[in-house]
Amino acid sequence: MFVNFVVSDFTVSENIYAAAGFVTLATVPGPGGEPALVHLRRERNQDILMTQGAAVRGSVSASFAAGKVDLGEVAERLRSSGAEVTGPVDTAWFTTDVTFTDRDGNTVTLTVPRMADQAAAREWASAQITGDFEVPGATPVIGNER
Repeated sequence: MFVNFVVSDFTVSENIYAAAGFVTLATVPGPGGEPALVHLRRERNQDILMTQGAAVRGSVSASFAAGKVDLGEVAERLRSSGAEVTGPVDTAWFTTDVTFTDRDGNTVTLTVPRMADQAAAREWASAQITGDFEVPGATPVIGNER
């Protein structure tokens, strides 16, 4: 998955995203030799492509699985880098999330499942989610029948 963010300053943005665990994979020069695109990656299939320009605040957001990180530590690093940060916060959908906004208004949420609440999550899903579900190569599941 690639998310495209418009940013006003590559260096400032790279520092914010580095605090969230992203690394710069490539900086692609434009016709005049100045950077035209910066490719960031956090984990496999967690990519951000940044181009420089006038961002429209609040127009782009993305959510990524955080993996095995301490979201409290990530939140502190992000705050230190100048990002606006919310969380870590427990959600009603059984995750803990940290949401940050860069200086151009692009928003990213890092999310982890709350393992202590997995039994409650399964119980909720069993009671709330109905319908016919098909998994390729498997016997169809109808409603809550297992």
